[in-house]
Amino acid sequence: MKKLMMSLIALAMLSTVASAKTTEKTSPGNDNVKTAQYSLPKTNTMVKVSEEVMEKKGQLTRCRFVLKMYSQDDLSYVGSIVSETYTNGSCGSFFAACRAYWGV
Repeated sequence: MKKLMMSLIALAMLSTVASAKTTEKTSPGNDNVKTAQYSLPKTNTMVKVSEEVMEKKGQLTRCRFVLKMYSQDDLSYVGSIVSETYTNGSCGSFFAACRAYWGV
């Protein structure tokens, strides 16, 4: 129930506020992980997004999208959302769909 409520709060926050992208980078030593940070000024929230290509088995690729929310005042952790799937090939379209859904 708590996860459902956090998801609904996150959806409301991200769907009603336009986000301003501040940084985007590849994690050191791991080219399969890309992170980005967004500031949501009207809600006083910082959002960190990680996109990771987990593994490849034959034609299937395992993709993970992680969205973490922090308070901008004291950078305290608010909540997170994790989406994972297997695709046939690249993870790009899955990550684009997750970013569009969550509004980042």
